[in-house]
Amino acid sequence: MSAHRFKLLRLKKKMTQRQFAELLGVSESTVAAIENGRRQISDHIRVSLAEQGGVDEDFLYFLESLERVSQIYPL
Repeated sequence: MSAHRFKLLRLKKKMTQRQFAELLGVSESTVAAIENGRRQISDHIRVSLAEQGGVDEDFLYFLESLERVSQIYPL
């Protein structure tokens, strides 16, 4: 999942970085670092996103793979 998509997910939930961090069980600085592209999304965060979003973790991996492919082969 890209930093931009991660941030959009937070904004869609109408949450501050602090609120989103609490939801995911990480620090606010971790959320900020992910949104700024300075940190990758860990497996722990991915699992939390899947649980909170009501989606399968494999689906998140699929989205990440799709984003990587689209960077290599833009439409």
